[in-house]
Amino acid sequence: METRDYQLRLTQQFEQLKFEIISFLTASNNASLTLAAEKLQLLNNEQLIDELVNLEVGELKAQLKQMQRISAALCQIDLGLYGLCSDCEENIELERLNNDPSTQRCQRCSDKHRLSKRSDSFAL
Repeated sequence: METRDYQLRLTQQFEQLKFEIISFLTASNNASLTLAAEKLQLLNNEQLIDELVNLEVGELKAQLKQMQRISAALCQIDLGLYGLCSDCEENIELERLNNDPSTQRCQRCSDKHRLSKRSDSFAL
């Protein structure tokens, strides 16, 4: 797959998440969230993420995290660094990128990171 194909997939995923989040906020009974939804429609991707972080809506935590990953991957494309592991800087396996174009680590570093997070959660 070409980088522009990944870029298109990532952009589509971001727009879908944006639509879902704005729909959720618009349907809210909370007037401030409804107003926020109107404002979010006018923002660029980075501003949108910043505003969502500030809203601190727990129900949107997973979508926000995915938006941040997508934004990082799109930034890497712009910098010509897409497909390189954020830890070891080796190429990320194509299968991993095809499964999740926003992935930031190769399999080896992802496994290490997961183990490190797990051991941190067991620390006293």
